[in-house]
Amino acid sequence: MIVDRIEVYLDQGTEPVAVLKEPPYRWKLDTRNLPDGEHTLRVVTHFRGGGQEIRVIPFTVNNYPDVLVLGVDEGGEVAGEVELRMHVGEPELPVETPRFNPLWYAVAAVVVLGGIWSYFALSPAAERIVEEVAPPAQEAKAEGTGQAAAPAGVDPALMEKGKAIYEAYCAACHQANGQGMPPVMPALAGNPNLQDAQMILDIVKNGRGAMPAVGANFSEEELIAVATYIRNSFGNSFGPVE
Repeated sequence: MIVDRIEVYLDQGTEPVAVLKEPPYRWKLDTRNLPDGEHTLRVVTHFRGGGQEIRVIPFTVNNYPDVLVLGVDEGGEVAGEVELRMHVGEPELPVETPRFNPLWYAVAAVVVLGGIWSYFALSPAAERIVEEVAPPAQEAKAEGTGQAAAPAGVDPALMEKGKAIYEAYCAACHQANGQGMPPVMPALAGNPNLQDAQMILDIVKNGRGAMPAVGANFSEEELIAVATYIRNSFGNSFGPVE
């Protein structure tokens, strides 16, 4: 379908703050003009000949100056005297980073990669190892293109709906494979906490910690669909959400 225009709305505004008619469709959001707190971005795509697609993106604004402490990592071990460097300023100001010589990183990378290449290129056991570890070509193709069957008692159509919602709203942080970005965004794959269906519904709808309330505008069916998908994907099998 051919895009006629894209309208961008902020919060509950009835007039678009931007109307994009020609690609590339780009617009800068200046959060300094917004009060700190929860906000919503609504992107409406109009297609030629009629029809539209709406995407709602909740986000949080925090323009207060942050205090950054460099020299000690959260949860790390220290001993003796430790020099700490504090940085206070606006978000766009440059942050002092620890000094390092990039040449040493480049040399180390060359040495490591060169050693790996030499092993596989020169070792007579390399071919045998590849045969043992690599899956047959047909199996690999099936894994890459096939769809995993829904667990017993789980509606396949609901799983498909949940997958579409997850890919649109969740995969950017939790990753398409559910591995997340620890420690900020925890992994969903093999996470025993997902047994608690009500916890998932509450977090998706209301947010928690670094996670925004992405499901604040979801319908009940959409919340159940994405929770069902999360609980029964990435190696999880916790059954349907009642």
